[in-house]
Amino acid sequence: MTRARRLVAWAACALVLDLAVVVVTGGTSLLGPRVGPGGFAARALLLGACLWLTGRVLVAPARRWNGGRLVLVLLLLPTLAQFQFDGGRINGDGVMYYVYVRSLVKDADIDLANEYAHYGLLDRGDLSMVTKTGHRRSIFSIGPAVLWVPFFLAGEGVARAQAWLGAEVDLSGYGPCHRNAVAFGSLLYGFAGLLLIHDLLRRHFRERTALAATLLVWGATFLHWYLVQQPTASHALSAFGAALVLWAWDRDRGRRSTRGFLWLGLGLGLAMCVRWQNGVLLLLPGLEMLERLVRGREPAARQAASWLALGGGTLLGVAPQLWAWKVLYDMWVLPYPPHGADFVRLDHPWILETLFSSRHGLLSWTPVLWAGFLGFLPLLRRRPGLGGSLLGPVLVMTYVNFCSGDWWAGGSFSNRRFDSLLPFFAFGFAASLDLAWRWLRGNAGTGLALLVAPFLVWNLLLTEQVRRGMVPRDDTVGFPQLARGGAALFSRAVGFPSTWPASWLFSLRHDLPPSQYDRLVGRYLFYRQNNMGGRIEVGAAEHAELLDDGWGPPESLGGVQARRTRGDARLFAPLDVPEDLEIILTVAALAGEQAVSLEVNGRAVGRFLARSAWDDHHVRAPAGFWHREVNEVRLVGAGDLLVSDVRFVRLRLVR
Repeated sequence: MTRARRLVAWAACALVLDLAVVVVTGGTSLLGPRVGPGGFAARALLLGACLWLTGRVLVAPARRWNGGRLVLVLLLLPTLAQFQFDGGRINGDGVMYYVYVRSLVKDADIDLANEYAHYGLLDRGDLSMVTKTGHRRSIFSIGPAVLWVPFFLAGEGVARAQAWLGAEVDLSGYGPCHRNAVAFGSLLYGFAGLLLIHDLLRRHFRERTALAATLLVWGATFLHWYLVQQPTASHALSAFGAALVLWAWDRDRGRRSTRGFLWLGLGLGLAMCVRWQNGVLLLLPGLEMLERLVRGREPAARQAASWLALGGGTLLGVAPQLWAWKVLYDMWVLPYPPHGADFVRLDHPWILETLFSSRHGLLSWTPVLWAGFLGFLPLLRRRPGLGGSLLGPVLVMTYVNFCSGDWWAGGSFSNRRFDSLLPFFAFGFAASLDLAWRWLRGNAGTGLALLVAPFLVWNLLLTEQVRRGMVPRDDTVGFPQLARGGAALFSRAVGFPSTWPASWLFSLRHDLPPSQYDRLVGRYLFYRQNNMGGRIEVGAAEHAELLDDGWGPPESLGGVQARRTRGDARLFAPLDVPEDLEIILTVAALAGEQAVSLEVNGRAVGRFLARSAWDDHHVRAPAGFWHREVNEVRLVGAGDLLVSDVRFVRLRLVR
């Protein structure tokens, strides 16, 4: 058995190396020919069989691999196939992280001007000006590049081997071998984070619970997207860094030596280097050391040594970022984020928006994280020491994310800024699963009824569609039409479940259907990227969600697209902060001159006289009339008007 296991293990190693080369080269095998989907799948299946044989069959029972870990490793293989044939490489913010590693290895510096020029970014507004040190700025962290260096060098080695064999290869550092190797590195780091989470959970929960919770982190959150589709962003690496810190913290909790604090600090510093917000994880050892201090069971000298070891390790781990800031900005530590002094406003949280908005709201996009948060209730009850220690970083980092300038996190999948909380949410998942399994054992009938409920809801929605004539009774109809119609009816009646209770509160406040929350909240007249430029085009379909009572369908007058009012008409103006505004309405009266009053949030701000020809009418509304987020603007006594657009001008910018 030993000899057979050794042969299978060597075969597995050869397959791993071959698959790695195929991924890095973009399809070329060690054996020479291009590898397509079929060849890749055959190699992956053969590797999976070898791993199963060496880990579970050709080995004594006492030395068998953990079953859950083997499941995770086997699931990596189809993920790798998706990564190879349907995954991304450098996109979005990934470019801004990749330029660091290319500059570090190829140029031995972090002067990013030539990298920005290669990607056509040199003349972009925020990158065109040089800093006081003569460098181009970067608002991104250097930590991902530090972790990628071994993989970039591996890509360099593979590219040079191909060139030595006579292939035409790009050795500039921008070519496919380097890109693929770095992206592959992120995938492996993220997967290593999952293995750490699984091992961590096994210390506190049963094997099936630990595996199920780990699979939820992998497949039911945004992590898989950043493993496969945007691997050169920082988020898979941040999840790995947080998992490593949590794993190390929990392993020696309550009995950590001075050396243990040094290593924990090093991991913390590295995690902070990847994403600065991971500094919140310092709460874990900080609270542990504070508890030791209060108990007074250790000599003062040992406590001091532990503090120094933690601080020294953290400083060493975060040193690459401090060096990068010194080189770019001539400051070791920045007084505020390089995004801008107002990027994090701790007195200005967006709570419901960050969690529930359809614009990358954490719980609206990733509803399984309800279990991640709520699972802390049973966790605190059954394991109060562990749950209390974990809850601190969860609450603090969640609040920090509430206060981030673009709370929607740019072009995020779900809300990616919660990446370093994924290992913490895994504990919430595990506790929720344990509670669910215990409840189901005692309430099997109710559990069965809950399984039947979706079918009942589907039939009721289908009945209503037929009653309203939304579905033909005597012709074929596709499932997408049935699903779309049923979802529209359900959402209009009670809102989309993953936005509860925020959509209900919105509906009560504005007397609108809950479904309008999804389309309205998260848009702004002026605030940050993708804002509306202060203009609501009343006749445009893409602005229909900003209109409510009193508007007819789009129509045209003199080539101008507009909508007709039907009595009082209401529209919504979403703002980041209250400010002095001038409202400019482009209006034509259809039934002679009409006197129209304008109200903001139920208070009159002015009047204007609408005439038959298109004309602009100006009404000023000071900041006191407005509030944060959605404001109601109402045209009172509008009668029969055509309104083309409504513009909002910030008066403080035109004085």
